[in-house]
Amino acid sequence: MKIVQLISGFGVNGAIIQCLRLTEALARRGHDVTLIGREGSWIQEQVEGTNIKFVDSALRRWPLKQVKQMARWIEDENVDIVHTHNTSGQLFGIMLKMFTRVPVVATAHHTKVHAYWAMKDFVIANSDHTRSVEVNWNRVRQQNVETVRALIDHAPIPRNADELRQAWREEHGFREEDKVVGIVGDVCPRKNHLLLLKALPAILRQVPNAKIAVIGNRCPIYIKRVRSQVIRMGVRDAFRFINFQNDIPNVMRAIDLLVACPTQEAFGLTPPEAMAACKPVVATRVGGLIESVADGETGYLVPSQNADALGEAIIKILRDDQLAQQMGQAGRARFLDMFDNHRNVVRHEEIYADVARRVLRREVAWPSVPLEPRPASIPTVGLPPMVYHR
Repeated sequence: MKIVQLISGFGVNGAIIQCLRLTEALARRGHDVTLIGREGSWIQEQVEGTNIKFVDSALRRWPLKQVKQMARWIEDENVDIVHTHNTSGQLFGIMLKMFTRVPVVATAHHTKVHAYWAMKDFVIANSDHTRSVEVNWNRVRQQNVETVRALIDHAPIPRNADELRQAWREEHGFREEDKVVGIVGDVCPRKNHLLLLKALPAILRQVPNAKIAVIGNRCPIYIKRVRSQVIRMGVRDAFRFINFQNDIPNVMRAIDLLVACPTQEAFGLTPPEAMAACKPVVATRVGGLIESVADGETGYLVPSQNADALGEAIIKILRDDQLAQQMGQAGRARFLDMFDNHRNVVRHEEIYADVARRVLRREVAWPSVPLEPRPASIPTVGLPPMVYHR
């Protein structure tokens, strides 16, 4: 198939990571994939030197000159499907439909209400929660939306994982006996770091060697607010800020527990990434988090905005190494079952083919590379992990 992945945005976030992983997977399957995005963007840097073609575009919707030029290029290249991501990319894709018959598929990476969703030829939701929003609020017809799980890094667990864990902890000032609680992702209001900070005094009373590692890109205004609160509470040693990390699987192996306590979350990449590394997860009972975290099995789900409940769940795991290990192993098993990247890539292909058949009234070419067999057990060695900034 000739596939265009179209994404806006200069930096890196969950949607951009998902777009990149899907683009790479489809290219490995033998599809002719072109990535359209902003010049100088992070995702452009990631595909340089690969067999994935990159076309830079400002994605301006007005005046219509750029939209028309892109539509002509799509027609001339005999593109079978356009797959759009991120808000500006979604809007540009709708404009393309005015000038080309090529179908437009969109991934809903968030749960915002927009009129354009109902105008897409098909919508792929990143969780059942997101799918529900698309149907009930964005008026997408049920037959035109489906949940397809995100592509999550199935990073092999290296034989020297213990040494890598110790090296990461030493580099960032954590001792071996410290209980490191990670909160990974953009440091922004929606991620609700202040809730974890509010729970910290109770945690330290029960687990004095607990440390919070805040890992990710930072919103300047919000980070200033969080830092001020940390200073006022006198917990600078226990609540530490770490810049974005290139190797997320290594981070997950180095921490003891992951916390995800956002106020709202369409899906949430970090809980399954932690589960892949055999780490327990404590998360708020919001959005797509309730689909990945099995309460009482792979971690705990707690009410949103409830610092006491959050702290109690964290304490329970940090004080019981056997429980943490059991939950980590259960999380890994759940991860392998839920996030089968091979199955999810094939489902994207099937959706593309069905939509092209319906809109263009023709068949499309199938991949020339056979599907790789799914690993039967937890890998210990193999290819290096996907490496992405946060």
